[in-house]
Amino acid sequence: MNLNRWLIILLMSISTISMFADETEELRKALTTAKGTERINILQKIYDLSQEFDDVDYQLRCINQVIAECHKQGDLQEEGEAMVQKIILFYNNDLNDSIYEQVPTALEFLATMQNWKNYYETWTILVETFNFAGQTNTGLKEVNAMYEDAKKRNDRYGMGMAYYAMGNVYANMYNHEEAADSYQKSIDLLMKMDPKPVQLSDIFAYYVDVLEMQHKYEKINEVTDTWGKFLSDYYTNIGSNTESENRKAYYYLGCAQGALGLNELDKAAQMLDEVKKRCTSEEGYLNQRWLYYRGELCKKQGFFEEALALNDRRMRLLEDTSDKSELIRVRKQRAEIFEGLGRYKDAAHMYNEMYIINDSINAHDTKRQLTEMNTLFHVDELKMQQAEEKARLEMEQARQQQLSIIIIASIIVIALSIFIYFRMRSAKRLKIAHEKLEDAHERLEETHHKLETTHQELLTAYDQLEETTIAKERIESDLRIARDIQSSMVPHTFPDREDLDLYASMTPAKEVGGDLYGYHLVDDQLYFCLGDVSGKGVPASLFMAQATRLFRTLAAQKMMPAEIATRINDALSGEDNELMMFVTMFLGLVDLKTGHLFFCNAGHNPPVFGSEFIDMLPNAPIGMWPGLEYEGEEIEDISNKPFFVYTDGLNEAENRQQEQFSDERLLDIMAKTPFENSEKTVEMLKAEVEKHRDGAEPNDDLTMLCLYVKK
Repeated sequence: MNLNRWLIILLMSISTISMFADETEELRKALTTAKGTERINILQKIYDLSQEFDDVDYQLRCINQVIAECHKQGDLQEEGEAMVQKIILFYNNDLNDSIYEQVPTALEFLATMQNWKNYYETWTILVETFNFAGQTNTGLKEVNAMYEDAKKRNDRYGMGMAYYAMGNVYANMYNHEEAADSYQKSIDLLMKMDPKPVQLSDIFAYYVDVLEMQHKYEKINEVTDTWGKFLSDYYTNIGSNTESENRKAYYYLGCAQGALGLNELDKAAQMLDEVKKRCTSEEGYLNQRWLYYRGELCKKQGFFEEALALNDRRMRLLEDTSDKSELIRVRKQRAEIFEGLGRYKDAAHMYNEMYIINDSINAHDTKRQLTEMNTLFHVDELKMQQAEEKARLEMEQARQQQLSIIIIASIIVIALSIFIYFRMRSAKRLKIAHEKLEDAHERLEETHHKLETTHQELLTAYDQLEETTIAKERIESDLRIARDIQSSMVPHTFPDREDLDLYASMTPAKEVGGDLYGYHLVDDQLYFCLGDVSGKGVPASLFMAQATRLFRTLAAQKMMPAEIATRINDALSGEDNELMMFVTMFLGLVDLKTGHLFFCNAGHNPPVFGSEFIDMLPNAPIGMWPGLEYEGEEIEDISNKPFFVYTDGLNEAENRQQEQFSDERLLDIMAKTPFENSEKTVEMLKAEVEKHRDGAEPNDDLTMLCLYVKK
């Protein structure tokens, strides 16, 4: 019987998915003739249907199509709405890096449109992402900035949402007093709005939980009275639905929390019955909370066996949870039930488990806070070791100075003793030798003064040498670390596939450089890029890090190479680029099944395909002018020939006579050297460059990437 039931459910699921797929196909057919607003509406419907499929990449492609069409038609209002939907998609799928990357751009766009409701809701998502990622200090800093922004505009909704997010941050920090104060301020602001925002229901629920932690049960009753009136007014205007029933369930749960705290057990039972009517599944969060509070009611009524059965069901649902505070709370309830049953040994075991979990929470929170503070203020283990080493050197220097003083003092004492000894022996000849002795004494004092002066100059020179050496070692150490960090930003392992041979290498001319390369492989789609930042050294390496991070983020969203180049240019150019730095880049997307290559060249050297340069459009380098739209190109098939991309550290490498390696020599080597694999090609060309330089210092960074698609 159970097998038949599951089979029916499976067939219904398949039928539902098929129905959504058919509807999507019909919409895509209609899209071929649709224009204007109708085209945007169809793309929006396709995105809405994509929510029924468990495929985040597909959902991203759909919402990107909505944004692109709105942008193309100049419908800024709809473009802003679609951008917010994309941020929500990132949030629901824990794509934190994408949220950090794209929320600032979305906020700037929404501010331009003066769409303040979406503006502050999007900012709240950023705060919540920091908060639930454990970066509570950063979240608190961000929410304070959000509040000041809303206060400056006198935007009541923005200030209310800021206090709401602030309460969540404080609650995550276990600062229940500040959390309660923030929730109350949020409610005071939002209840004065007309119409009142639906988020108030969530704020009431969080507020009641915090008040329960503080055992303020009378206050819970006051809050639930206001909560109930809000729900009654709100859903009187818009009608009852599944959402309204779910929000009412949490209201009844809040009433039960207050009643249990005040031992109003009949009222608590009535409220919990209302909650149970609205539970839709055993595993659902609402039912899990009902199990806990129903267990609390049975425990207070003295029905310990029934309470234990409810606790058993709640414990089973805790197996996969990472919420350690909930683990402690449910175990505490179980320990109290065991005490009521007289099972004191089992109760002691539960209390011991609670203490172990609590210790791990404290250790985890301490480590998390230290990690975040280290990130915010750049305090890492190496710099602490350098500080210790500096202190040790200063102590050693002080000890050496003390030793020198002791030696000088000893010499003076010995000299004085000898002087007194000979003076006593020469007392009889004092008159005869008086003039000579005075002369010798003067010369001795002059010599002593010169020695003392020389000694002081040596100490000063020694101090300066020590300081210079320490500073030089610190700079060299920091540059070594920077080089290691930069090296870690580019991949050093490459795909092990029969249909692809990929290899790349980067050699900075200085400790750090501005070249970059990267790839992103999803199924049979390979994104790759190679670039050269203007200049060398630390500024170029920082610019390179931004470009590398942006490429990885945008490639993961499955954009075309030209769109990726356009987005990176928008991010790196403009007023923030005060040094007017830029990067030349070659970006490609190759289908490994067909060998078809889409690419965009942003002012970079032409790649070598086989033994010839490819022809390309003259796009500008990235970072020079904001607002450029980059053009993409394509090659039908690059299979069975090496495709080689490089920076000008190869063809412009100079020897002692300042003769360049040259494009002609590169093509000649590629034509005459049989291809074995990508790694040997890159290493062979690196050796040829070293041979050409003949001991001359490298004049530029050298980066090469070779790929070979096998069919």
